[in-house]
Amino acid sequence: MKISLLEMQGNLFPKKLCIIAGIATMSLIGLNANAQNFCTNANQLFVETFGTGVTSTSNPDVISPVLTFQQNGALTLDGRYRVINSTGQRPDWHNSPDHTGDVDGNVLVANGAAGDFYSHTVNRSFGFTPGSYSVSLYIMNVDPPGSCGPKPTLLPTLTFKVEYQLADGTWASLVGSPLATAPLQQTASPTWVLLGGLFTLPLTGTYTPTKIRITLNNAAGGGCGNDFAIDDIRLSQCAAGGALPVDFLSLSASTQNTGVLVSWSTASEVNNKSFEVERSTDGIHWSTVATTETKGNGNSQRNYAAYDAKPAAGTNLYRIKQVDKDGTYKYSKTVSAKLTIGKTVASVLTNPFVGNITVDLLSNSNQNLSVKLYDLAGKVIATEKWSVTKGSSRKTFDKSATAQKGMYILTIADENNDVLYNGKLIKQ
Repeated sequence: MKISLLEMQGNLFPKKLCIIAGIATMSLIGLNANAQNFCTNANQLFVETFGTGVTSTSNPDVISPVLTFQQNGALTLDGRYRVINSTGQRPDWHNSPDHTGDVDGNVLVANGAAGDFYSHTVNRSFGFTPGSYSVSLYIMNVDPPGSCGPKPTLLPTLTFKVEYQLADGTWASLVGSPLATAPLQQTASPTWVLLGGLFTLPLTGTYTPTKIRITLNNAAGGGCGNDFAIDDIRLSQCAAGGALPVDFLSLSASTQNTGVLVSWSTASEVNNKSFEVERSTDGIHWSTVATTETKGNGNSQRNYAAYDAKPAAGTNLYRIKQVDKDGTYKYSKTVSAKLTIGKTVASVLTNPFVGNITVDLLSNSNQNLSVKLYDLAGKVIATEKWSVTKGSSRKTFDKSATAQKGMYILTIADENNDVLYNGKLIKQ
């Protein structure tokens, strides 16, 4: 049985929603005492639902020895847990399905102990951009009132630790971490509580973090009353005022002949108009080398590529300027491609050709080149002299415009008569 619960902008309606699940009544509330905030618009990056099924399992992100997996039997000992489809893992605990009401949905159920008990690292190859992130989960105090006396001294008390990995491999806290929540009170009926808050990833200069780590800590020690169930641990990226326009999956730059091929992919696009590929050699001054229109808004993967025909010798930096329909824009992270010039290289862009022949050159020095067009009998049809500078340049062989339709051979040689290019071309 699956039951959908109403949510508005990531926050639950203040009215309790009650669901009949077997013999138990399950309610779901927000815990206002924690003054928690969540994204008004969220792009979900990670969620741990703990899966489905009726057989108890362990979870690789649970930290031992604070919590130790117990396959069968009542969870009577402190520091024992299992992942299962019901919270009633002791006769005196609330018996409830997961927070959505799915009787097959699994949750993590624990007889708690003090310390870090769960940690998961979210890896994102494209990296995490500075800004607001939301971390949240649903939790239930599985002890009904009176099970540990009229005023229990032990109550589950969680702390969220959210960190990002620095370039040297060490970890630093996001702004707002650690976040301590109020003790989770006992309730007469099974009650799922939404806990969490907002955290800010600060500016990190030219370095783009690719890992965020979520660690959950329980401040309460062993003893009666420190018993809980957890479901749906989430990490989301916030976008104030609207959904994130573009969620990048990857960006790369690689040398191709005399140029650089810039490739990128997106996981989702909303109100996106176009992408502008920008290049820089110093990271300060940028120029647009290509513009690509969007392939359409949606949530499926889209792949793009653009070719920079005139990169500079040495290291070239590239970034994507994503432009919204309203003219606002955002930048991607920066990638690089190094163009090493061992010898002068020529690449023909127009083959077959109709009029002129366009050639891209990557020269290791300032030099003069000789260009000749032959017919298949070896007769010179046209010739030109080109003066090129060190680095990337583009030349046009104008005299080919008068040639008749057919097949020709183009030869480009340097001042020492070393052939840089010799290939067949077709005139259409």
